[in-house]
Parts: sequence; structure tokens; C-alpha cells
Amino acid sequence: MSLVVFGHSSFPINIPGLSCLEMPLFFMLSGLFFKDYGGWKPFIIKKINTILIPFLFFYLSGYVVFYLLKWLKPELLITEARGIMDIFDNRQFFNGPTWFLLALFWCHCFFFFITTRIKSDFTKAFIICLLGFIGWYLGYKKLFIPCFIDVALTTMPFFTMGYFLKKTNILYPNNLDKYNILFVVAFWFIGWCIEQTFNQRLSLHYNAIEGWSTYLLSFTSVMSALFLCKIFKNIPFITYVGRYSLIILCVHHLIYRPLIVFCRMILPESEFVSFLIALATLLLSAACIPFFKRYLPWFCAQKDLLTVK
Repeated sequence: MSLVVFGHSSFPINIPGLSCLEMPLFFMLSGLFFKDYGGWKPFIIKKINTILIPFLFFYLSGYVVFYLLKWLKPELLITEARGIMDIFDNRQFFNGPTWFLLALFWCHCFFFFITTRIKSDFTKAFIICLLGFIGWYLGYKKLFIPCFIDVALTTMPFFTMGYFLKKTNILYPNNLDKYNILFVVAFWFIGWCIEQTFNQRLSLHYNAIEGWSTYLLSFTSVMSALFLCKIFKNIPFITYVGRYSLIILCVHHLIYRPLIVFCRMILPESEFVSFLIALATLLLSAACIPFFKRYLPWFCAQKDLLTVK
């Protein structure tokens, strides 16, 4: 999440061998923690509470800001967003990062239907690969499907990798933990070799995946990061950001954009200024967490707004 904030704030941290890490990691972690909650009704209610309601809240909040700026200071409105109906005909929302929540909601729904209707793991894998291919083909042909359903199809293989990873003991304490640093280096090195040898491009926001090696690079990047997490286990501020990453995801876009406008008015552009903007965005986004937890917990997946009787 910290890498996402820095990247969006015009100070991307490009780590060789890990160029396809961030979004595949999010989808794989979502698959890793997937639960069916015992039936379709509690499942749908849970996903509405934890994904769809936060999406709608932050999506609509973004357009409140959008229309206020359009009315008060239209010259500051530099965006590809066109209005509140962007969800149906545009990939670019005013609060752009909220697209992830919408795609994730569909991923959960597709995966729930597949796993509750089909028993064979082989058949599940085949159908999910087929859905992934359909999503990739839609992106290849630049065919737009509203509400990020096409992106959800494309990311199903990433989501499923996380789900099947949970069925192993790789991420749990085990006898091989003494070799974790070797696993980190090995997966990183494989990713670096792929990155240097093949052409790949990953932009899930725009449903663009180019090159078969992109999937392999994404997997090796994620595995390297996960083994690194096994070594460090807990880094206080990073752990805090990770625990409430939904809030960070949904507020940082509305923080860094005015910061960039303000800084460009008083400071010359430079890498140092970009770094300060990115760091300030991360810290201010983290500072919003206590407010949302206390006053708006239903809109940031901390409390359920809907309940199952």
C-alpha cells in the first residue's frame, strides 16, 4: 500500500525484479483470505459490508469534491473523470483507486459461485483460467465492460493463486523457515531475469496485460515479497498501514492531488519535492485512520452496516 501511495504521488519506487508486484499482491492476498461464510446470503451481505459499501461511500465522496471544484474552481479540475456516471462508461474515476474495490467485489462473487458449485480443483482451475483468458482478450481487443467486470475476469488467476496458496503450509511456520532469505533472493532473481529477458506490461486499471511472462513475473514478485514478510513479520507503521489499507487506498488520491497543485505553486519540480509529497500523502492518509475508525466505521469495513438475521 505504501508503494501504491508513492507511485501515485509521482515518486514511484521501481525495484528491479518486482515491477509487477503491487496489484497482483492485493488480489492474491484477497484470494488467500477468501471465505464462503457458509452460504450465498451471509457471503453477499459480508461482501457488501466490507467492499461494496466502502466503494460507494468513497466513490460518491470523490464526486462531491469533483462537483464542488467544477463549480468553485474549474481550472483546478485536471482529470479524465467526467461525472458520477463514470462507473458505467469510464475507467477513470475522480477518486481513481476505488476501482480496485469494485473489481475485487466481482472477483469474490465469481470465485464464490465457482467454488460452491464445482468440487473438482482441476475443473475450478480450468474455468478460472478460461475466465482469465476472456478478461485478457477483452483487454487485448480494448473492449470495455462497465463496472470493471473485465478487470475482475483478468485478475481471477491472481485471486486463485492466493486461494490455493492457503492450502499449502508455505506461509505458515515450518521447518524450511531457516531458508526464507534464500527463497526471497531466488524468487527475486527469477523475476529479475524475466524482467530483463521478456517484454511485459501490467496495468490492471486499464485491463492491459502484455506478454505471457507478466503472469510469471507477477507470481515471482509476490512470492519474494511474501517470504520477506515471513522474515520481518511485524514492522509497526507498515503493519498499521497494511491493516487499514482500505482507508489508505481510498483517501490518498484526494490528498496527494491538492498537495501536488499547492507544491507546484511554491516550489520547483524535483525528485526531492516529489518524495516529500509522497511521504506527506502517506502520513496524512494514515492520520485519517483514527477518524474513520471512530466516526465512520461502517464505510471503511470496520463495522457492518447490514446484518444477517
